[in-house]
Amino acid sequence: MEALRGRKYQIIAMAAIVAVVAAGVVGTLTDSGGTDLPERYHQHEKAQQLADLPEADRVAASGTNIDAATFASHLPVVSIDTGEQEIPGERVISTEDAAVEAEAADATVAEDEHAGPVTLAADGSTTIPTSFSLFSNDGAANRLSDAAVLSTQAELRIRGHSSRLFDKKSYLVHFTEQDRLTARNLDVLDMGADNEWVLNGPFLDKTMIRNYLSMNIAGEIMPYTPDVRFCELFIDGKYQGVYLLMESVKHDDDRVALTDSDPKSAATSYIVSRDWEDATNATNVYDFLNVIRITRGAPLEVTYPSQRIITEEQFAWIEQDINAFEKALYSYDYDTSSYGYWNFIDVGTFVDYAVINEFTGNIDAGSYSTYFYKDVRGKLSAGPVWDFNNAFNNYMDSDLSDMGFFVNTKPVFYMLYKDEAFVHRVIARYRELREDSLSDERMLTMIDETIDYLGPAIERNYTVWGYSFDARAVHDDEKLFPEERNPGSFDEAVGQLKSYIVERGAWMDRNIENLRQLSHESVNKKYNH
Repeated sequence: MEALRGRKYQIIAMAAIVAVVAAGVVGTLTDSGGTDLPERYHQHEKAQQLADLPEADRVAASGTNIDAATFASHLPVVSIDTGEQEIPGERVISTEDAAVEAEAADATVAEDEHAGPVTLAADGSTTIPTSFSLFSNDGAANRLSDAAVLSTQAELRIRGHSSRLFDKKSYLVHFTEQDRLTARNLDVLDMGADNEWVLNGPFLDKTMIRNYLSMNIAGEIMPYTPDVRFCELFIDGKYQGVYLLMESVKHDDDRVALTDSDPKSAATSYIVSRDWEDATNATNVYDFLNVIRITRGAPLEVTYPSQRIITEEQFAWIEQDINAFEKALYSYDYDTSSYGYWNFIDVGTFVDYAVINEFTGNIDAGSYSTYFYKDVRGKLSAGPVWDFNNAFNNYMDSDLSDMGFFVNTKPVFYMLYKDEAFVHRVIARYRELREDSLSDERMLTMIDETIDYLGPAIERNYTVWGYSFDARAVHDDEKLFPEERNPGSFDEAVGQLKSYIVERGAWMDRNIENLRQLSHESVNKKYNH
């Protein structure tokens, strides 16, 4: 068992798949029964506004002052005191760089499973102990001189993959007791009590609202979508800018609320994640199939039950459960009543996952930061969604403004789109959501209202990070290519976002019916049974 706990938990997918196979018979899709979603809390609509403050506070919070002693904001404020320690998790890109980075930070370097070589704390730990304080008043500006509404010991590290190279870092925060080991669950801004939180620092996304916009729209559609709240962040008294405080994806009553794992039972609820860069660099189904032929496996990482509590029997059961679904999906009889894939998955969640990521142009979906969950009493579900920093044509490496459909090229979805019934549901669901959650009016109004809510915090953020609007002033790993894609101002960035939404929606409206070609018998005839 110790050997099992010492290795990375990965699901090994089907042992061998030589070719993608399909059939044209339309199956009957059934879901495990949807979950009634609670009303989504939209901070920009329900939280304290700048205009709600008393006049003196409103004046104080309206400027660009970022001095800790006199700072004021209508947004919640987070202050983290590290005692001037170097925060571990800085990504290094070569052995020479790693040595220089480690020496400068009085730290060592280790291999992170998601990001490659990263710095460690001086004592070799992956986190440092800090003091975390949250300031959030009702009816008054938030100041660091106020009494904090929440104060706790917290472990801190830099998080992310490519974003670790950005000047503006993102952080993972774990609330603990003073022993640094015992988790401490605390409710943060009415998002529910937990001990693990993400401070997302938008840098490549010059609008700062892609994740906020997408998570809130997705949260109206899909269960367990992480809650998010804007805040302004100070570390060791230095202003860091506007951040998005986010729930992480994990099992808990206020997160992904699954039936608790029972160590006495092999059958268990579980959450798995896919990040191809960690495992095989397979970014689409073609790479995926090639990898299976070569390595006989496509890894998924088990994130719940955790390595600390999972048993060998549970790991084997999860592996078998995933294999059973993929065997059904990639077999000749995947759309028959006895062996149909819908016997294994909550189809509705896969439909919604496809629609929300297709509309937003979230090219990483299905390949990176992709989650699936299953309650021991239910079926496998797609989600929760995570990370829209690259969405809406904000992908660093190339311009995707004229991108066609892409979700159908992703592992699992490639086969789902060969079934007429699944494609029909995707089209119907898209048209339904375009009348409401994904309508141009709804999306553009939400953008304007969110920007109005942030107000002077936007200017304060760019008091620190405004240089990044000059593409010549940032490194190649901090900007879009080709360089003319980089906005020269906040207003230009917002204009780009709005234009993409309108154009993407119009294109999908015109072309959504073309998805039926993917499931047509003429395309899949040679695989039909």
